Order: sequence, then structure tokens, then C-alpha cells
Amino acid sequence: MFQAIGLTKSYRGGSAPAVLDLSFDAREGQVTALLGPEGSGRSTVLRLALGIERGQGVALFDGRPYRRLRRPERVVGTVLADPSAPVGHPGRRARGHLRMAAAAVGVPARHADQLLEQTRLAPAAGHRLRTFSPGMNQRLALAEALLGDPGLLLLDEPTLGLSPKNVEWFHAFLRAFAAGGGSVLVTLRDPREAAVLADRVVTLDAGRMTQDQTVAEFSRTRLHDEVSVRGPQVARLADLLAGTGAAVRADGGTRISVTGATRTEIGELAYRHGILLHELADRVVVEEPPRREALLVAARTPANPGTPADTRAADARAAAGPRAADTRAAHARAAEGPRAADTRAADTRAAESGSVEGDGLGETVVVISPGGSVSASVAGRSGTARSRVPAGPVPVSGPLYRDESVPTADLRSE
Repeated sequence: MFQAIGLTKSYRGGSAPAVLDLSFDAREGQVTALLGPEGSGRSTVLRLALGIERGQGVALFDGRPYRRLRRPERVVGTVLADPSAPVGHPGRRARGHLRMAAAAVGVPARHADQLLEQTRLAPAAGHRLRTFSPGMNQRLALAEALLGDPGLLLLDEPTLGLSPKNVEWFHAFLRAFAAGGGSVLVTLRDPREAAVLADRVVTLDAGRMTQDQTVAEFSRTRLHDEVSVRGPQVARLADLLAGTGAAVRADGGTRISVTGATRTEIGELAYRHGILLHELADRVVVEEPPRREALLVAARTPANPGTPADTRAADARAAAGPRAADTRAAHARAAEGPRAADTRAADTRAAESGSVEGDGLGETVVVISPGGSVSASVAGRSGTARSRVPAGPVPVSGPLYRDESVPTADLRSE
């Protein structure tokens, strides 16, 4: 079993960390996929786990760090090589290379020959490595990783750039390895491949884990089946499909995407109405998860952007309730003193009569701070704003707002 606890990789110069506080596990009998786009930190996680790169956190293989394993080749097998590059010296033959690796780990040469059979490389065992295709290179690297008969496989994008036939073979082999009680941790960048291969999917974004899901939940939330239809009469077909309750989305002038109807049902409907089709194919649509930057921006965005300050203040008072409003008003009156109360009463009477005596303005300045507190100040007859009186905390977020009717002189005096 593999466990990653708080893996972190940072670089000097203040750049963003490649991996930040990543914790997950790869269980026995399962294929676990580390999914993410290029630059998400997938390969860095494997290199941190194996001690190739230095960082923070710990990775445990059967309860021990990699550097403390007495025979690491018997615990974990790794495939980190580039499929386009030879696994060993280009001039060596496959059988000789694998037998040399077997001698290095202390296993008999016949075990190397058996692995050549299992990876379907026996017919090419006498070929030099420079002649190998990317798929053959990856299978030879897998055979080398299996020499010590490990219980865990760590593979970094083993199917990248391979033919569909080789991809299918790799999927079948890794699934069989997990079914035999082994653990597989594989990095992938294609969500559709993760849904086919893995039992659990750990999604990374900029080195941080955003989701840890079973493959069933992953397929339900990230993948959607739809039918792509192309032809000169798709507009007419779209109207007919909409009448049956299917969801139709335009995908160009002569193409539509249909959800809620199978390919067979769409083809039969088109045939009954004499509609010519040029293409009718199933496809899987990948829905990208929300990025961490978008979540942070949404968290900082005010609840009602673009509304006036007085509306925000009213929303805050309504959320706090009438009792909280009465309490705030009482605290404000107590702090301002009896003279301020007389001033407010005079200002109220003047406002009701349609004029304000003197050159000051009796306006109230309401400030809603990002921390969730509401403050108020009252501009009296002298034209200077009084000290703000903090009120109780209110669950409101947003920038600072100032009543536009406060005189310019008052703003300078503050």
C-alpha cells in the first residue's frame, strides 16, 4: 500500500509550489489515477515519493519511506521513462538488457525470459533497442519494473503517445495486476482514460488536490455521453428531437449534439422523416472541474456586486435581524451621548420639513468592512464627521462604501 502525507515541493524565488500539502493513498487491489493537465504536479508527486526530488512531507511504501526499504525492487516497480527513448543502451538487445537488470536485482535470468513472454516481447527479444517502437519501449520498461515481483507499480503516463492497441493492452495488464492483489498508481491527463482504467481518481490542479473520487462518482460528475450528428438537415432534425424531450445543442452550421437520445433512436427518427445524415457517432464530453483560482475569486466577490451602498447596508441589517438592529442603535445612542441625540432629532425635523438648517449635512455614513463588521458615522451641523461607532458583527462581505452625500471638506478632514 502507498500513502502520501503532506507532500510539498517548493522552489526558490517566491514561485508557486509545484505540489502543496498533498495527501492520498493507493490501496491494494485498486488502480489509482493521478489526473491533471500538464504542469499540475503529477510527475513531481512520483519523484518526491521515490526521493528523486527533495521536498516536504512523507511517502510510505508498506509503512516505510522509500530510502528505508531494504529491497525496494521487491516492494515497488517504477516506469518513469520517456516512451520515445530507449529503456537502455540503443545498441543492446532486449533479452540481454533485461537479463542484466535481473542480475542487478538478484533474480534468475529465466525470470527475465518469462517477463518477455508476459509483455509480448518474446518475438522481439533479439532486436536492438534502437529499433523498438514507443509501445515496445514501454512494455520493456514495465517488464524491468516487474523483475523483483513488487506489490506496487508507479507509472508516469505509461500510455502517452502509444497506439490504441498498446493502450488497450496496458489497461488490461494493469487491471489484471490490481485484480491479483497489487496496487497501481498511474498518472494520466485524459479524464476519459481515467474513467476506463482507474478505480479511484485523484484530481490535481496546480499541485493541489481538488477531488478524490471513486470512478463511479467521477464518471457521473465529470463525463457526459452525447451523440454527435452532422448533415445538411440537422435543423429540421433538431426540432423533431426537441419534440421527443431530447436536449439539443448547436455545434456549428451542420452539426448538433444530442443528449437524452441514443444513436439508434436518432437514426431511426431521421430515417422515418427522410433526413440525410453524414455522421452519427457517440462521444464522451468532459466537464472540467472548477479551478482553484475561480473558487478563490468567487469567495472574494461580494454577494450582490454593483448594488448601492444603502442596499448593502439594508441587506446586512435584515440578515442580522430586528433585535440586532435595536441593539446596535442603542449602543450608538449610548456612545454618542445626549447631545448627539438632540442633534439627530433636530436633523430629523429639518429633513421632514424639506431643509436643513446651517451649512452642515445630517447624513449617515455606513461602512461595511470585509471582515463582516458595520460602522456608522454622523455628520453634524459643524460639517465634520463624528467618530465611527462599531456595531456588532454582521455576516456581510464587501468593499468599503461611503455615502456620496458627505461634503468634500468632511472627507479631507478625516
